[in-house]
Amino acid sequence: MSAVALAATLFAGLAAPAQAALYRIDGAVDSGSLIGSAFSGSFGFDDPAAGFDGSVELSSFTLDFAGHRYTLDTVDAGSLPVAWFSGGDLLGVDVSFALADPLLQPLLQLVAGFGSASEALLAYDTTGGGTEGYGSVAFTAVTQDVPEPASAALVMAALAAAGLARRRRRVA
Repeated sequence: MSAVALAATLFAGLAAPAQAALYRIDGAVDSGSLIGSAFSGSFGFDDPAAGFDGSVELSSFTLDFAGHRYTLDTVDAGSLPVAWFSGGDLLGVDVSFALADPLLQPLLQLVAGFGSASEALLAYDTTGGGTEGYGSVAFTAVTQDVPEPASAALVMAALAAAGLARRRRRVA
């Protein structure tokens, strides 16, 4: 591969805009038999346009709660896991886990806030008799490093210079 082709390939990869958004979930149970228990996890989705209103399907999800890990692989079959937005602001996620035996692994649902993310909540059930308790949820955006255009241009220029020097050496 020539230095110019290598530089172009590298530049294309570095200049690509970040398309995925990643958020961290943290919270604590406020009521029910698991009161005081903490939970945490993360979720991702394709970042919608600024000012977006509506929902976006989740591309990743994990949550550690009550000694169990919940993932997109274990989402309730009737649930479409989504992140909700209003005016571009994250309201939270809607995702349900209705597993076979709540005595072995709690039934779990995350519900987005209606007006803001501070209204989002976690509901759980360890008995199978209906919602047993709730937890408050906080979402934190996880920043991902994206190379600046100046850095990408510098890499491309260095590779091009190395390619020219190599070509001159062959000719001489």
